Amino acid sequence: MQTIVLAGGGHTHLEVLRRLTAERDTEVKWILVSASRYHYYSGMFSGFAEGLYTLEEIRIDLKKICTDKNIDFIEDTLQSFDPEKREVVLSSGERLPYDRLSLDIGSHTAPDKIEGLTEKQVQIKPAHLFPDRIEACRKAKELVIIGGGAAAVEMAFSFHQWKQQNGRKYDRVTVIASSDLIDQKSDAVIETLFNHKGIRYFKNDVAVKVTDRYVVTEGGEEVSYNEVIFLGGAQAPELLGESGLPVDEKGFIKVNACLQTPDDSKVFAAGDCAALTTHPELPKSGVYAVRQGEVLHHNLMASLKREGMKDYTPQRRALILLSAGGKQALMLYGKWRQFGSWAWWWKDYIDRSYMKKYQ
Repeated sequence: MQTIVLAGGGHTHLEVLRRLTAERDTEVKWILVSASRYHYYSGMFSGFAEGLYTLEEIRIDLKKICTDKNIDFIEDTLQSFDPEKREVVLSSGERLPYDRLSLDIGSHTAPDKIEGLTEKQVQIKPAHLFPDRIEACRKAKELVIIGGGAAAVEMAFSFHQWKQQNGRKYDRVTVIASSDLIDQKSDAVIETLFNHKGIRYFKNDVAVKVTDRYVVTEGGEEVSYNEVIFLGGAQAPELLGESGLPVDEKGFIKVNACLQTPDDSKVFAAGDCAALTTHPELPKSGVYAVRQGEVLHHNLMASLKREGMKDYTPQRRALILLSAGGKQALMLYGKWRQFGSWAWWWKDYIDRSYMKKYQ
């Protein structure tokens, strides 16, 4: 009996689970280790923050999927893994031997370079932390979001919309971004929407310190807050580097086109925690992680059987639909930038269709 351990319940492993059947090879044992029984779909976080979706609509029951497909499910957190001993260590102290290990443990949002942030922020990654902490952000009189990517923009719009609809018109949402919002072409469009809605925007400024009352920027601004969220980019889990396997300059584990670590053919990685050597600039996005699932599923089995493996090639362009509050959205695709209600309904259809595949 050979054992494949899937560490983490992210987008890629969710797709691997979907492709497994209860009648698969009985000589291979599959184990899923996840910090939460549920996979929370980040694409619907903004709608949940705004109050458009219920908790049940944005999550998938991993334990139920595993039970239905005769997969062992362990609700625990990966503490470390030892490539030489071929075992993983869980927070409970349990040790699991493996023949193949696949990592899909995501990232976190607590950069050490911002003094005081780790202690003060409302941490919404890992994703299963998000639902329990959303209420604090909704009801904060002064909410500050650090970051200028898609997640930061969406959450700013969504929290602002929730406040407007729930009698908190004098609350304020502030965004501090060190560079253009999403990209240079999108920045002007989003800044116009921020101004129209009354969302304060500190452009091209860097948060350097979080005190008990203020987020202090490199430009000398002291931005008051009740709650602060960092959405300025994915940070690598330290256990990746501690494993001894090669990581990139940001600490994410390196994998080749087969999603396999170059120094150990028995370890695979996908999603946010992986750094694809063939595409080092690939964004940390569920859009790419989901499509890695088919390749990962094939390659895990092929590596056990010593058969040919597939390469993962990211799509050249990814459609981005950003919720802008009030059932409106901004569509980004290549050079196209379009805004309207139709874009939100498109996003809603895509997100609900995605969830139906797994729920």
